Amino acid sequence: MEVTPAQRVRTDIESDVPVADRTFVRLLADRRIWPMFLFRALSLQGTHPTVMVALEQHSKSFTEPSVRAENTLAYTYRIYLGENVADSARELREMHRPVTGLDYDGRRYHAWNRDVWTWVHLTTIESLIYAIEVCFGAQPAPEVEAFYRESCRLGMLFGVREQDMPDDVAGLRAYVDRGVADKLAMSPGTRRMQQLVDEQDVIATLEPKLAALPRPLPAILRKMTGRPVETLMFGAFPESVRRIWGVPWSAAREREFRAILALARVGSRLVPERLRSIPEARAALGV
Repeated sequence: MEVTPAQRVRTDIESDVPVADRTFVRLLADRRIWPMFLFRALSLQGTHPTVMVALEQHSKSFTEPSVRAENTLAYTYRIYLGENVADSARELREMHRPVTGLDYDGRRYHAWNRDVWTWVHLTTIESLIYAIEVCFGAQPAPEVEAFYRESCRLGMLFGVREQDMPDDVAGLRAYVDRGVADKLAMSPGTRRMQQLVDEQDVIATLEPKLAALPRPLPAILRKMTGRPVETLMFGAFPESVRRIWGVPWSAAREREFRAILALARVGSRLVPERLRSIPEARAALGV
């Protein structure tokens, strides 16, 4: 019996590529990229009014931001570094089935709304590419394209339509640029998120175990790390999103951002690969 093109695509999607053979897998295993990924994704997804109202109504983003961040990372690790990718993708999609309600204008929304679901997936890819390149420098174009194609196949597992995803990375970046201009805006939820950031709760989000430290260590650590973390976070925002948030940014702040990244790159060379790698990647990669 002849296999149709559609069946070949589906077989290709659902046959998991061994972790060690996936594009950029050793870069994705590095701890440094994940805060930058979260910051970038926060800017692109947390400034989308429909995404934000869903976060307000259905997540712990405001009551327990560290739990929300851990859950986001856990599923992203499973999708990009896990063995049963198809099962993880289906589980994540089903988790969003009950995510529905009224948006800020009183209109009904659902997490699976085609435009919003596509935006979240594609900005996740863009945020990962951004984090890889900002932490490790520009990567060979064929490898970036290969990573994008693999991520698009993941998108189809999530239920993103193939025809809704750009053909290449240039198209992805153009899509995100258009979306920043056309889809993003300050909303009540984004303003609440901005207040959390201003209160430096972002530090607790990045390192939940701070709360378990003896007093006054958490407060001291927040004072020591607050400025650099804030600089890294807002540096990861596109300039147009910083304007929506009302974040002042100067050439001096941009130099500070680049200097922190450079210092992190130099410092990380002194750390063994095993310690740089997240636990979810160690066994699969043998580090």
